[in-house]
Amino acid sequence: MRRTFLLLFAAVGAAVGTQAADAGYRLKPRHPRLLIEDVAAMARRCAGPLAEDYRIIKERADAAVQRGSIGFIANGWAIPEDLMNCGLAYLVERQLGRESRRYADVIIRQWGDGRIISRREGSHFGYHALAYDWIHDALTTEQRLLYGDALGSWLRFYTDKPEVMLRHGHWEYNQTWGPIHLNIMNSRDALTQKIFIALAIRGSGTRFEADAASFLDSWHRRVPAECLPAFDRMGGVWSESYGHGAYGPVTVIPYAFHAWRTATGIDYFQQLKPWGYPVEAPRWVAYTMMPHNDRTAWIDDGDGSKPAAFARAAPMLRDGLSQWFSDRGREWLGERWQRIACLDPSIPATPPDTLPLAHLFPGAGHVYMRSAWNNPNATWAFFGCGPQYAGHARDDEGHFLICKRGALVSRQGGQGHNDSDHYAGGSIIFNIVTVFDPEEKFRRTQGNENDGGLLRHVYESSALPRERGRIVAFENAPEFTYAAADITAGYHPNKAREVTRQFLYLRGEREFFVVLDRVEAAQPEYRRHFFLHVPTEPVRESNRLDWLSLSEADGDKAVLSEGRSRMFLTTVLPANAQTVIRGGLGQEAWGHPLEPAAQYNHMTPGRERPPICPWRIEVGDPNPGTRTLFLHVFEIADETDREPASVQLVPPAGVEIGRRWRVEFNAAGPLGGRIGGRSLATAVRTEPQYPSHARSR
Repeated sequence: MRRTFLLLFAAVGAAVGTQAADAGYRLKPRHPRLLIEDVAAMARRCAGPLAEDYRIIKERADAAVQRGSIGFIANGWAIPEDLMNCGLAYLVERQLGRESRRYADVIIRQWGDGRIISRREGSHFGYHALAYDWIHDALTTEQRLLYGDALGSWLRFYTDKPEVMLRHGHWEYNQTWGPIHLNIMNSRDALTQKIFIALAIRGSGTRFEADAASFLDSWHRRVPAECLPAFDRMGGVWSESYGHGAYGPVTVIPYAFHAWRTATGIDYFQQLKPWGYPVEAPRWVAYTMMPHNDRTAWIDDGDGSKPAAFARAAPMLRDGLSQWFSDRGREWLGERWQRIACLDPSIPATPPDTLPLAHLFPGAGHVYMRSAWNNPNATWAFFGCGPQYAGHARDDEGHFLICKRGALVSRQGGQGHNDSDHYAGGSIIFNIVTVFDPEEKFRRTQGNENDGGLLRHVYESSALPRERGRIVAFENAPEFTYAAADITAGYHPNKAREVTRQFLYLRGEREFFVVLDRVEAAQPEYRRHFFLHVPTEPVRESNRLDWLSLSEADGDKAVLSEGRSRMFLTTVLPANAQTVIRGGLGQEAWGHPLEPAAQYNHMTPGRERPPICPWRIEVGDPNPGTRTLFLHVFEIADETDREPASVQLVPPAGVEIGRRWRVEFNAAGPLGGRIGGRSLATAVRTEPQYPSHARSR
C-alpha cells in the first residue's frame, strides 16, 4: 500500500509540467521554484560578489539554529526573516557540499504538526510557502503532505474559491495583494501569498492539488488580460501612494511577478510597458525622495518613510536604478535574503543622477522637479493632479509641495487617519483653491464640515478609475519646468465651472515658482480662496510674506542638508486680495473661514505627528463676479536674505521678476502662455521615453 502511494505521489509530481503546459504555462519540475532561478549560480554569488550579504544571512541562520526557533514566528505584524535565512543557508551550504541539514531542521521543528502554518489567528502563510519551497528536498513525503496541506488550506481564504476573484477589491488596491508581513491582516484576495502557495505545493500530492491548479490557471488567465493593462494605465506611482504601497504592493507585487518568472519562465516585467507598474516604480521612488533627508514625500497617504520597502523588491526588477536601490537598501534594511535569492550583481548600478531634473508620471498625474541630484541642499517640488485608481486616494488634486533644506510648503493634518479623522480626510489640509457653496453637502462629514474644497471620494471604491482632474501640459527644460492641470472634475459641478492651475518652476541662482489658478464659480456669491500650508510662522510686509524652512517638519532631528532657506511669497492677483495668516497653537487645524460651524480647532493626537505644518495662509478674492485669477510668485532664498526680487504684474495674467524672467500665462482659453520669447507646452507626452537600461531583464 505504501509503495502504491509513493508511486502515485511521484506520478503527480511528474505530471505537473504537462498539465501546466496544457493550460498555457509549464512549471519548473523541481524545487526551489520561488524567487530563485539557479541554486548553483546563487551559491557562486555567495562565495563571490555577495559574500558579505551571505555572511550576514548565515550568521542569522546559525543563531536561529543555536536558539532552536525562528524569530518573530508568532508576531503577525513582523517579518519572520529567519524562515528565509535558514532556507537559503540550507540551499547554499548543500550546494557547496557542506553540512546543511540543521537549517532545514530548525524550520521543521518550528512547524511541528503544521498548525502554526494553517492557524487563522495570524499565520505568515506567504513566508511559510517560501520556506516550504526552499527546503522541499529536505522534507519527507509525509512532511510534504502535512505542511503542504496546511498551506493549501489558505487557497480559499476570503474568496471561498481557489481563484483570482478580486473580491471587494481591484488590481490597484493594496489588500488585493497582501501586506508586507504576508499575513491575514489587511488581506483580501491575498494574491502574493496564494501564488507562492500554489506554486510551492503544485505536484506535491496534497489534498489541495486541484485548488493549486485552479488558482494557477486563474492567475495565468487573468493577470495578462486584466492586471498588466491596468498597471500600464496606472503607471509607476502606486495608486495609494508610497504609504499604502510601502505597506505591501511596493514590495509584494514584484515578489509575485518574480515568483511566476522563476517558476514558469513567463516574465511579466517584460510584458509591461516601460511606464507600467512596477517597472517604472524605481524612477517614482527616486523622484519622491526629498533631498534634505532621503525620505519619501508626504503625498496622498505617504508616510514619509525611507524607501526600504522598495529596496526589498529592487533585486527582482533588474535594471540599473533598482540595483542602486538594492545597494542603498543595506543602509535602510536589516534584511539581506532578497539580495541573496534574487540579485544579479552583473547588472551595473545606475544612480538617480542619470535621470532628468523633472518628470511627469502621466498615469497618476504626478510631476516632480528639482534643482540637482546628489545635493542635499537642492530644491525639490511636487505638483499633482490625476484620476483616482483606488479608494484610499486622497482628494488633493492640484496640491503641491516645495522643500529646500527642509519643508517650505507642506500640508496640514499630521497623520490623522481617514477612518476617524475626517478633517484630515478632506481636502482643506492640502494646498488647493476652494469655491464655497454654503449649501454644499459632503460625504464623510463627521468632524469635518463644509470646507469648500474638492468632492470627497476617499473610501468610495465604485466606478474606478474615477476622473478627478489631470495634467494637460508638461515641459521640462534646463532653466524651467512647467505643468498645467485641469482640476474642474474634482469639484462639484454645481459650484465650479473651471478650476485650473499652472505651475512653473524657474531654476537659477535665485529660484522661483509661479502659480496661476483660474477659477470660475457657478454663482458670484460662491467665494474663492487660495490655501497654503507652511511649517513656520510667516511675516507680513505689504502684499508679501516670508518664512523659513523647517527640517523637523518631517520628524527629523538630523538631516543631510545644512542651514535653512527662506521663502518669499508675493500675491500678484487678485487685486485687493484679502490675506489672512492663521495658525500656531490653538488654530493649527481651523475650519474654512466661511463655514460658521467650523470655527474651531479640529485637533486630534494624530495632528501632532509629522508632517508638522501649523501655519496656514488664506488668500481671498473680495471682488465682484464669478471669476478669479490667483497669481502667486514664490522665491527661494538663503536664510540671511531679506530682500526679494521685484515682482510686477504683466496684465492680464503674467509677471516680470527682476530683470531675468517675464512669464505670461493665458488668462482664458487653452492653458499655456509664454516664458521670455517662447511658448509653453500645451500638451503632455503620454508615453515617456526611457533609455534601454531602464527595462527589466
